[in-house]
Amino acid sequence: MNWQTLAPELIFQILSKFLPGLTLPVVKPEFFPWYLGHICSSWRAVFKSSPQFWSAFVIDLDWMSAERYVERALLLTEMCIQRSQTHPLSFQFKFNGGIGFELSHCHKQVLQALMAQSTRWLNAYFYLPRTQASFLYAVKTQLPILRAFRLTYSGLNFNKDLPQFGDLIEDAPLVRRVRIIDYPAWKLNWSSITTLHLEFINEVQPELLVNFLQAIDHLEELYLGCFESTGSPPRITLPFLRCLGITMMGNLLLFETPALEELYITAFSDMSPAQYYVWVPNYVGLLHHLQKIVLFLTSIDTAVMIFQYLPDTENIDFYVTDLTILKILPLCPLARRLETMTVGVITLYDDSKLKAILHIFESWRMHSNAATGFGRFEGLKRFTLKLQKKDPMNSRREFSRGWTQEYHDRFVFEFTSLFSERGVPCSINQVRDLNEYDVAVPPFDIFGGQEADYLL
Repeated sequence: MNWQTLAPELIFQILSKFLPGLTLPVVKPEFFPWYLGHICSSWRAVFKSSPQFWSAFVIDLDWMSAERYVERALLLTEMCIQRSQTHPLSFQFKFNGGIGFELSHCHKQVLQALMAQSTRWLNAYFYLPRTQASFLYAVKTQLPILRAFRLTYSGLNFNKDLPQFGDLIEDAPLVRRVRIIDYPAWKLNWSSITTLHLEFINEVQPELLVNFLQAIDHLEELYLGCFESTGSPPRITLPFLRCLGITMMGNLLLFETPALEELYITAFSDMSPAQYYVWVPNYVGLLHHLQKIVLFLTSIDTAVMIFQYLPDTENIDFYVTDLTILKILPLCPLARRLETMTVGVITLYDDSKLKAILHIFESWRMHSNAATGFGRFEGLKRFTLKLQKKDPMNSRREFSRGWTQEYHDRFVFEFTSLFSERGVPCSINQVRDLNEYDVAVPPFDIFGGQEADYLL
């Protein structure tokens, strides 16, 4: 069969198979697979006319963006709106203007183009200066299919007199997933919420938060950012909670979560060794349902303590700043049981640092002669290494000259070969920012499973 004469339905199925969660970053469109429109006229026609490929996009602007970039963003946004036809829209509108910077005329045009399509909003993510968020009131009663909503602020302003936007989505009947700041100000049907990410500007009484969360009947995912419980507030029973993210270890004491499967936590860095050894063994028994745990390890001492009491789980993500921690990771009691693992290294890189990482994993392989897995990780079926993208400014700094592309390419080949020789699929992901404070945040995914650094 000639691939140029395939039926449009078959071409669409092929593209859908290999392009799940396709998202167009309109400010940096080079990430988008435009080449699919260059294969031949029939494939180009299907690609351009399929609304599913144009219904998710990212608009990431800042006050320094040249007007030509904003104008291009507007043109591409309008193109997505047109080509997506009547298909529901998922998008991010991010303006990192900071305090005192307002949307320019072009920025406002982009936002207005989105607001004109509010009846098609399925998933909407806004990151705006708090003083500019009032523009969204133009669509307050025009959100009939909105399912996921996120509003966070750039250049956080602690002026309590600024508007709270609490009634912005009270008339959106289908909202199920929200990420917002200062929950008491928001008016919506909380009983229907299944995913809730809370960030805090103002201090919140633990008792009030407990009462609030207890009233959300079917909460499945919860993230509490920078909230510290004090005293001995009553515990919250969340029978359906599947995923929990916390930045303060003590917040675990707030919850009874019999169905918990995923835990995201910045580890136990806020606890002394004495507190840890008394407290953690009693709590780990409550986490026996965990299928995944994500940890930020701050030091060798912390890592040693944590490894002694990690709950029995098959999937762990470790984020580290000290490479020495990776040397003792194979000694973790659950090493033999792990099936998938991600290691994120939060540090600046040069050729010598990449070489050190490679040597550590070479030593992992030598830990065991088991016929399966990788070293002591005998059950390992997939491994992912996360590295922070090279900062081009590093080359101008005396303390870090950055890696050379030649060595980086060799590193990727040698690193992935270590695992492929043992039959373990391995990938290396470069992300724009590996921030220790984001480790505890479950992915608030409004783009259908796609993970890309320009979405972070």
